[in-house]
Amino acid sequence: MQLTALFKFCRVLTGAILALGLFSCANQPLNFTLMSEGELLAYNNGRPVLKQVYCREIKLTSSHIRRNVCKRVEDWVQHNMRTMMTIGTMSVSDYSVFGRSLD
Repeated sequence: MQLTALFKFCRVLTGAILALGLFSCANQPLNFTLMSEGELLAYNNGRPVLKQVYCREIKLTSSHIRRNVCKRVEDWVQHNMRTMMTIGTMSVSDYSVFGRSLD
């Protein structure tokens, strides 16, 4: 009797593992950098503007090679806001690299 229950448990466990494996393969994240322009247009069709994906070719830090970087418009806006805040912080005239200025 216990052997039958063990076999039944193993079948259920195997089925659950297979279902989980198939589910994880079906929900792979999209790689927007490999998509063509037409595929990106089809993906963005009907989505709100902030959820649409926009790709740019940029040079990353310490590299001369341009790379295609794709992000949602919402992420680009946040990136630009962080950059503006950093530039604003650096341009404060009260402080310098060597400490407080004597203006």
